Formats: sequence, structure tokens, C-alpha cells
Amino acid sequence: MATVYGRRMARKVLAEFAHEQIIHPIPMGVDPDHTDDRDTSGPGSMYLVLSDDQRTEYVFRAEVLLLDNWVIDEPSIRRLVDGTEVPVDPVAVLLDLRERLGIDPDAVPAYLEEFVNTLGLGADRPEHLRIPAADLACADFQTIEQTMTEGHPCIVANAGRIGFSSTDVARYAPERGEHCRLVWVAAPREHCDVAAMTDHDHRDLLVDELGAATLARFDAVLLARGLEPADHLYLPVHPWQWNEKVTRVFARELADGTLVFVGEGDDLHRPQQSIRTLFNATDNRRHYVKLALSITNMGFTRGMSADYMRTTPLINDWVRDRVGDDEHLRELGFAMLFEVVAIGYRNPVLQSVTTPGSEYRKLMSALWRQSPVGLVAEHEQLMTMAALLHVDHRGDPLVGALIRRSGLRATEWLSRYLRAYLHPIIHLLYRHRLKFSPHGENLILVLDGGVPVRAILKDIGEEVTIGDDAPGLPESCRRAVVHTDDAIGNLGILSDVFDDFLRPLAGILHQAGLCDDMSFWTAVADSVTEYITAHPELADRFARWDLFAPDFGAIHMNRLQLGNSRRMVDLGDSYAALLDTDHRLVNPIARFAPSPTAEHP
Repeated sequence: MATVYGRRMARKVLAEFAHEQIIHPIPMGVDPDHTDDRDTSGPGSMYLVLSDDQRTEYVFRAEVLLLDNWVIDEPSIRRLVDGTEVPVDPVAVLLDLRERLGIDPDAVPAYLEEFVNTLGLGADRPEHLRIPAADLACADFQTIEQTMTEGHPCIVANAGRIGFSSTDVARYAPERGEHCRLVWVAAPREHCDVAAMTDHDHRDLLVDELGAATLARFDAVLLARGLEPADHLYLPVHPWQWNEKVTRVFARELADGTLVFVGEGDDLHRPQQSIRTLFNATDNRRHYVKLALSITNMGFTRGMSADYMRTTPLINDWVRDRVGDDEHLRELGFAMLFEVVAIGYRNPVLQSVTTPGSEYRKLMSALWRQSPVGLVAEHEQLMTMAALLHVDHRGDPLVGALIRRSGLRATEWLSRYLRAYLHPIIHLLYRHRLKFSPHGENLILVLDGGVPVRAILKDIGEEVTIGDDAPGLPESCRRAVVHTDDAIGNLGILSDVFDDFLRPLAGILHQAGLCDDMSFWTAVADSVTEYITAHPELADRFARWDLFAPDFGAIHMNRLQLGNSRRMVDLGDSYAALLDTDHRLVNPIARFAPSPTAEHP
């Protein structure tokens, strides 16, 4: 793993652990014992991190930007053991610091497995998938999707995919660009939960997605076994889930005909960065399909429960009704990809011996989400927002290539991006009391000539949290309701957007010499001010949940994963339960707060 990518991962470990105050790098003055073998030139200062046993030194040059953003000069990182320089190894970094990680010793091997698997994501890339940033800036949606290697911008062990073999990775990892066909199973109607948005129907959707001929083929399988198609519902299953889980856990039901394998679909599907979501590569205007996938990745087993499927389209219905006629969102061109139909299988035996959160209730479910392809003109480009943090194998950031393609100054490009992305996210939270997870893969950008012109949000039903003061909320949406204290009501922007996404983006732009850190956050402050000024009717809410607050509580994602890599958070937890009460981050736009004497809504 002593590769370019391995060194990059070592940099991320040091930077994110310093950001979360797991480690405290020591500033170095001029050390006469090391003057000859440590380069102290270039931007930033030199820092030292010692191993737990004090025998190993990590020395590197870094700048500490706003939001405790450690921008480490990757080539400067050196590892010395008892004074002798040895290769930089990202796994060794974790082992050298393991006492400070606060992880149960028995859990260290499992965490290392996730980390090593994440390393393989970038280190083992086939040469034809190492696409230069300049070429990627003009690439199509799925080429960009398969080229991403960074994963979650803050979490270092973000692609463990525990459960996948090396063969499975080659078949089903989005970075490999392979295709698969869905497995289809017939289940008794009485044991399924199926739900649809008000203008959709499960059977009609299957006709559109599969075609009448394929459905007739499935019906024929049931009829040949003396079963009535009308008594059954068809569910798609991920091929890995079929082989590794369904055929084993439901072996009795498959043997006695309660569940029936009816065949594979004709269409080819391609896994996305959100790995259990599949894109239809045969007809890209057909829906995404999101499927239960019982691998563990980034703190969760990625199953899907019938309990959630029963309400997901109904939550989408309510969200669409609430925001669908919003004039400001329409002016911004903002769109959502709604989850229109969902289905889940309830096994009677497992239902009787498990509780709702059990992984054994999350083995066979699916939902269909709208495709973004029909939302763009021919000259426009779709791109996962995670791509803005992508750095190619040569060290060139994709965002820099996009700025060059646009012909705009970096600050102007940034302002347009923020209007397309940040404004609708603020609007959803402050106008509609809807908070999502709008970072990375959950948001798709539409670009024109390299310039972001609008944003498309996905993962509505599972990611949304609804403020308990939202009016007219039906019982079907209650699982998404949270009570948010005014003291932390602004974290949907300050934590989820500023710290989780804009912080790493600021670091990339700063280090590449495209936009210095202060100019970056000035642009963010200007964008926030522009939105607030345009919406005086929300003055009370901006006073309660101040986006210019002096500081805010930090949420340490790596600490949460280190504490429990199989269930890093309880999905029912509020922000208050996740905050590190000893670490507050200085708000990078606080210095730009309008003065009390200035006219301010």
C-alpha cells in the first residue's frame, strides 16, 4: 500500500484525526538535530506527531485553515522510526496511534479491515479508469460516477464493504464500471408491504420498467408451478443479496414455493457510489433501483426494511406537496428525485422473533427512484457533487479542471455553485423545516460548460428529517420527525454543509492555488447574506438559528465509527446526542455577520 494513493490516505488520516482532535500535531521550530533532513520551505509550518510509544515520528508541512481544516502537503509527509526514515504506510499510521483512537482492542482488526478495503478502492484501479481531471471535466454522468475514489469526505474508512469478496468487488463495486442484471422473486402478496406515491402504481411501474413480455415470462413461471400470479408481487433482488442472503436465509421458503425465483431482468444495471443504488444502463430514463444489500459499510449494514418501504413513498408525497409549488426553488431550477414506489417482504417467522431494527427484517426490499437523465438538456452535464472533491491520480483536482473549462474566475464559479447548491438547502431548512444530508453522493449537480447551474437532491425518504413544528404532518411521516432545540437548529447548514463538505472543498481550492481559504469563506458568507436579504419573511427563524453564530458544536464522524464500526450512530439520535461537547468549531463566516446597526432582515 506504499503507493501514491496510500500516501494520500495517510494524509487524510492525519488531517481528519487532527481536525477531530484525536491527535494534536506539535508545531516545530528550527530543530538543530534535523535541519539537514527536513524540508521547512514552502507554504505552511512543519508539524510533528509522535506514535503512542514515542519511537515513531510523523513530520509534515501543513496549513491550519478555518474550521480547524488541516491542509497537509502530501509529499512532505515523512515517517521516522528510531530516527531512521521508513516508507509512509497508512495502516502503520493507525497502528502507531491506536491508543489515542479510543477503540476497543478487540475491534481494531475489524476497523483495519474496513480501512484496508478502502485503500484498495483507489490503489487497485485499472489503468483505463485512471482518467485525468481535464478529461473528466467533460465526461458523461456514469463515467464520472465510476471514477470517484474518495468516498465520504470526512470518514477515512469509508468503503469497507464488509461481506464483499474480491470477486464481488470486481463485479459490484461502482469503481469497476461493471454491469449486472437484477434477480426477480415472486412473494405472497399477503407478506409484502407495497406503497406508491399518489400518481404511481406498483404494477404500472413494473410494466414500464420491465415490459409486458418480461412480466408475462414471470407470470408463466408461477402458472407452471400451479400458482396464481394475482396472489403474488414481484420484487427485484441484488444478485449478491440473492446469492449470499436470500437463498440461504429463505431456503425453506424457496424450497416449499412460498418464494419463487422467476428469472433475471433484461436490463443491465450499474452500481452507483451509494452502492446499493443501481442505474439502468440499458435505458437511462428508467428509474434507479435501490435494493437491500447486507454488507456493512461506514457504520451500517445496508439492508432495507419493509417497515421503511411502507412509508417511504408517502413521505416523498408529503415533501413534494410541501415544496412542489415553491417559487424560489423553481427559480433556482432545484429538483428532487422522488422515490415513487417501494416494496418489502416480511418473513412471518423472522417477524415473530425479531424487533423492527433487526437486520433480519432488512433482507428483501426495493424502491424505485426517478432518474435525473430526463431533467437535463443535451448540452448539460450531470455530475455527482462528490466529484468536486475528486483528485486524479496525477494530483490534479477535478474542481480546478471545471473552473478552467468555465472560463470564470474561481470566486465567480464558486458564487454560482453556492447559489445552485447552498441556497436551496438553506431554503428547505429555514422555510420548510426539512433537513437532508446534502453532501457528496446525495446531491447531483447540473453543469453547463463546467459551471454548476442547478442542483438535484436524492435520498428523500430515508435521509429527510422534518422539524416537529412543520404543519399538516400526517401519521405516515412521523418516523422522520425530530425535535430540534434552537441552540442547534443551524447545524443542518453549519455542520452538514460547512464542515462536512465545504471545508474539504475549501482545502482543495486553497492548496491548488485556485482560491485562498479566506476568499472561499467570504464567498460563502456573501452567498448566505444574499439569501437572507432576499427573504425578510424568515427573519425570526434566522434569528433563532443563526448562520453567523460565533461557533458551533463539532460532530466527529471518525470517532463515532471508531466507537462502533457496525452501528456508528442510532438513526433516532438527534444532533444533541452526536455533538462533542468539548470541541466547538469557530464559524468561518461569523466575522462577516452584519453589524447590529446595519439593516438586516
